[in-house]
Formats: sequence, structure tokens, C-alpha cells
Amino acid sequence: MKTLSYPFIQLQLSLVITMIWFKLGSAGPEENEGVKYANRCEVCKIVSHELQSRLEETGKVQEVLEIGYSLDDVKPKKKTQYKKSELRLVESLEKICDKILEYNIHKERDDSSRFAKGMSQTFKTLHGLVDKGVKVDLGIPLELWDKPSAEITNMKTQ
Repeated sequence: MKTLSYPFIQLQLSLVITMIWFKLGSAGPEENEGVKYANRCEVCKIVSHELQSRLEETGKVQEVLEIGYSLDDVKPKKKTQYKKSELRLVESLEKICDKILEYNIHKERDDSSRFAKGMSQTFKTLHGLVDKGVKVDLGIPLELWDKPSAEITNMKTQ
């Protein structure tokens, strides 16, 4: 049985650590172009915020729903408040994906607030320059400036 020397083990360990470092440090093609997708926490925060606002909107309704069926209407149908119904939850969840597309990326921020509704300060400045007649070339057509970015459309799929 052959024993390995300490320098040999140290060399192997260094190689493994270096390979892991390069693997973790290597960015994909999107990250090299400045695209930083939302992580799960950011997506969860936005979805929960939108769901809460939708539930607040639909919670103002005081309707009572009659649930159930019967052929001869002998037995009364079960009555449920709309506030506590599954229908309210389903209707609230339906529009969340469309609401996510209303968000914009604010690249000047680094935390989870980089995803927010409204135009970013950078694009406000760029639109102001275009309105003054300055030619601005971002590599994308002007009509695509206000469309959802790759980060936002990716967030919708998560």
C-alpha cells in the first residue's frame, strides 16, 4: 500500500478548490451582458406583494355566493361569503402574471428593490434626452425601451 505525501494531497486539494472556484465564478452569457435574473426570494416577494394587493382589492366586495347544486331545489344551497371563498383566491391569482409584467428593472439599485413599478431613473434620463433631440443609441430600438426586459419576462416564468 502506497502512502501519499502531504505536498501531493495539498496539490490535489488546491486543484479541486481552483476548479470549484472557476465553476462558481463563471457567469453565463446573460450575466456577461449585464443581465441579472431575479432569485427565488425576489420573485416570492413580488408575487406575495401583488397577491396581497389583489386580495385587498377583492376584499371590499360584500357578496354572498350560493354554492352547490340540486335538481329539485328542496335542499338549500350552501351560502359562503365571497371574502372567504376559493373563487376570490382564484380570481386574485389569475391576474398576477400580468401584473408582474408591469414591473421594470432599476439597474441603479442592487437589492430586491431593483424590481419596481415605474420607469427607472436611467430610462427617465434617457427619455428626457431623446425628447430634447439628443440621439441616444442603446443597441435596441426606441419602441422596445418600455417593453419588459429579459429579467422581468424571466421572473414571470419562475
